[in-house]
Amino acid sequence: MAEKHQRYRATEKGKTAHREYMRAYMASYRRKLIAEGRLDREKQHQYDKEAHRRLRARVFETLGGARCNNCGCDVFELLEVNHIKGAGRQELKSKQSRQLYRDIINGQVEQRDYNVLCKVCNTLHYVEALMGVEGFQVKWNEE
Repeated sequence: MAEKHQRYRATEKGKTAHREYMRAYMASYRRKLIAEGRLDREKQHQYDKEAHRRLRARVFETLGGARCNNCGCDVFELLEVNHIKGAGRQELKSKQSRQLYRDIINGQVEQRDYNVLCKVCNTLHYVEALMGVEGFQVKWNEE
């Protein structure tokens, strides 16, 4: 790549332009593969779902196990990565959840700023931390 092009790609405008180009290119490439019969959408979808599940499992193990830190819930589908200090929405505007998960696993972010909570406890954390409403408690009954 020429030096001038490298400088352009390093700018925010260049990154955005390249990202948009790659999105359009990959969409047309997938359409081409489907039309040629070289890509099975359902098979690819199942593979992607399983890969995302494995990545989430690795993140949960990195953060102390697949169990809610508040109530002890261990239903995998209900567990989420919680931003202890808040700002989860802001962070997910700049990167996808998969990238955040990889950053946590690789130690590129402070792991102590994250924990594993179930959806109910994560909502409770939001209500307590950001809205100032307190006095609620979640109890997980294992049966």
